[in-house]
Amino acid sequence: MKKQLIIIGAAILLLALGLSGCFEDSNKDKGNGESLEDNLFIGMWKTTPYLIENGTRIDEPSSNATFYNNGTMRSESVYDDVIMWTPYIIENNQICLGETGASDYYCYDFEFSNNGTKVTLYTIFQDPDTGDTYELFVEMIKK
Repeated sequence: MKKQLIIIGAAILLLALGLSGCFEDSNKDKGNGESLEDNLFIGMWKTTPYLIENGTRIDEPSSNATFYNNGTMRSESVYDDVIMWTPYIIENNQICLGETGASDYYCYDFEFSNNGTKVTLYTIFQDPDTGDTYELFVEMIKK
């Protein structure tokens, strides 16, 4: 039961990240087109969030996300046909998703591999109910 709550919580977290950009002006230039890492993010990706528990990888449903050079990300909900727009920024060797200062603003460390066609995002997630801490990962494969 605890595993299911954590997985559901992670899915809700990712959904909230997507919804956080619904009110953002997606045409606003964020100046994100300057760094090499940023250029590697631009394009369409298959995204799979997952947790590692007791050495076992537990995948969430995959979806598609597209990063644009204006600092926005378009993602598809895994639960319905909703398209979500989320602002992002890359700084201090992290990619941050959502509105700065919002409760659903999260920054991920990242590591590219396979000549820039695969990237793994990772952050620490603390369950607000139990206080347990987990590493949350998102595997992204360029389409």
